[in-house]
Amino acid sequence: MNYKVFSFIFLLILTKTGSLFSQTLLDENDLVVAMEYNSLEEALKDPENVYKLNLSDKGYSEIPQEVFRLKKLQILDLWNNEISSIPAEIADLPNLQFLNFGKNKLVSLPPELGSLKFLIMLNLEENKIEYFPSEVCNILSLENLNLNKNSLEKLPSNFDGFKNLSNLTIAENSLESLPSSIGNLKFLQSLDVSNNKLTELPEDIGKLTNIKIFDLHNNSLIEVPSQISLLKEIPYLNLAGNQLRNLPAEIGNLTLLQILDISKNQLTILPNEIGNLSNLFDLNLSENKLVELNPNIGNLINLSVLNLSKNAIQKLPAEIGKLNNLTEIDISSNIIEELPTEIGNLIVLKTLNVFNNHLNALPESIGNLLTLETLNAGYNSLKTIPVSVGKMKSVEKIDLSYNKLESLPVEIGLLKLLTDLNLKNNKLTKLPESISKLENLQTLDLKNNKFSEEEISNIKSLLSGYVKLKF
Repeated sequence: MNYKVFSFIFLLILTKTGSLFSQTLLDENDLVVAMEYNSLEEALKDPENVYKLNLSDKGYSEIPQEVFRLKKLQILDLWNNEISSIPAEIADLPNLQFLNFGKNKLVSLPPELGSLKFLIMLNLEENKIEYFPSEVCNILSLENLNLNKNSLEKLPSNFDGFKNLSNLTIAENSLESLPSSIGNLKFLQSLDVSNNKLTELPEDIGKLTNIKIFDLHNNSLIEVPSQISLLKEIPYLNLAGNQLRNLPAEIGNLTLLQILDISKNQLTILPNEIGNLSNLFDLNLSENKLVELNPNIGNLINLSVLNLSKNAIQKLPAEIGKLNNLTEIDISSNIIEELPTEIGNLIVLKTLNVFNNHLNALPESIGNLLTLETLNAGYNSLKTIPVSVGKMKSVEKIDLSYNKLESLPVEIGLLKLLTDLNLKNNKLTKLPESISKLENLQTLDLKNNKFSEEEISNIKSLLSGYVKLKF
């Protein structure tokens, strides 16, 4: 954790909470300008005026006892040391608001931490903590708690004692469940429990009505409780890397959702209600077992990025053409044999990835993609390319490798911005002379085709000496 970044966040929070403690603690404006001590020796020269102490990266194996003489300390940073325990004397620093023990060797926490009634931020990431004492949950003022990368297997049942908790990170632990009391953290806005061993979520999760960021990726969830529908203010939900076989219909109630990642699950179908998520701009459904795409996907009119790669989709619905704001679509590694004509309606599309499918042809309407910059159609069964490709004046990179192309249309020479053209592993015997007009071409890969020596010489004569040719 970068101290400056962490400190900046702390001071932002202090701005809204500082008035509460103004009679006890240094005013937030004064704290900002107060001297930060990076040497314990220097701090001890004037212990009554030390409010900020940064002892990160000092190699301490324990907290120096002299630290506890600094009674007015409000910020204590011990990031990246070798500290294995926190002594009970931590309670002798009652004014602490910011406490950073990240990247140490803590195995346990003292109950006395719970007496720090002004503590707002507590960073304990990258330690070896196995047990979280219930007494610590008595810190009513705590707003930010980071327990990332520890060895926690459970949380205390009274975890809701953190009444004002706003941001909670418990990623990369060994949690198999969450206490139902977590639903009582009514001010929680960000919850990261990714990379744990969760098999289910408590129904009370639906009480987190103020949550904005909910990250559950890389767990073992089999289902999502219907109560998730109550999180109506959430814009970001990450469920990637679980064992989900379906989504509850109630997910359609999350109408403010903007980013939804359900990649690397076991989904075979999407509920009709997926179409209700009209504010989505990024939807990741890659690495599932989808065999078809629900036509209601066409209702996601604000969608900008759609990832459908590594599924078993055989056909795209015509409704895909309604996604007028789509800039990037990845449907690589499926078993699609043809693209719908409506693909040409995606007038702001910049990236089209249809790599590794069963395409025999590209629709003529592909020429309508006037803003397209990258086309990857490698590893298909394409025999021809439509002449309309010459209308794609913005395209810079085209990959047509590992197909069955025998020729290219003359119109390929109209692609003035083209820099990279991959035609490796096809059945080409010649290229149109119009390639000489590709004035920005930098790389042309022609390996494993059927060019004669004469044609190779001809191709070289048509191109600038700056083009990197591969035969």
